[in-house]
Amino acid sequence: MPKIAVQVMKRRLFIALACIVTVSLSALAQETVYPVLPKSDIPVLLTEDHFGFVVEKTFQYKLTFGFPSMDKAWFVPGTKTRLVMLWLRVENLSAEPLKLDTSKFTSVDDTGRMYKPLSADETYAKIMSGVAGTEPTLASKTLKGISLGKKGNTVTADQIKDDILRYGLQSEMMPPRSIKDGLIYFEAPEKKKFTISVSLGDLWSRPFVFSTSKPK
Repeated sequence: MPKIAVQVMKRRLFIALACIVTVSLSALAQETVYPVLPKSDIPVLLTEDHFGFVVEKTFQYKLTFGFPSMDKAWFVPGTKTRLVMLWLRVENLSAEPLKLDTSKFTSVDDTGRMYKPLSADETYAKIMSGVAGTEPTLASKTLKGISLGKKGNTVTADQIKDDILRYGLQSEMMPPRSIKDGLIYFEAPEKKKFTISVSLGDLWSRPFVFSTSKPK
């Protein structure tokens, strides 16, 4: 293949990927939140993209917790409903089962109001209440269809409901040496800019703090 043709193809691919990222980001039903490092002597690391925390109980389990990347929240349609979505990955490093109980998770905003995680049905209802039209279109799937020269794919409300349940983090007894991850949904505080402290129950003794203000 001529060199100029290869360069043209690479440029088109770059443009297509940039469009997917741009449009997909606008399709998320979530408030962008950034981790706030605690002022303590307990070591807390940030993820490579600086959107989450990484903590570990030595020889027991490791937690990765923060704002989800697009590959974890791609299925969420554009909506006017404000939500806080967070992604948690739990790695059981021990030879013993680990109890994962999402019912003990909480979020507290800077006014002191507490929020419990939304169930799959509650999340679906809130998202769909802010979706325009009866057949929402996912930006990433639409662009994929266009890139193949086909009409953009649409998804049904039932598909969205199924995906919210499928990719949501559920309570369970984790087997030894296993990994579990998924999304956690909270109602967003009424204020446009806010700070929240998220507790993971028995998994970690201190809350994780997130803010809509980007760290300097």
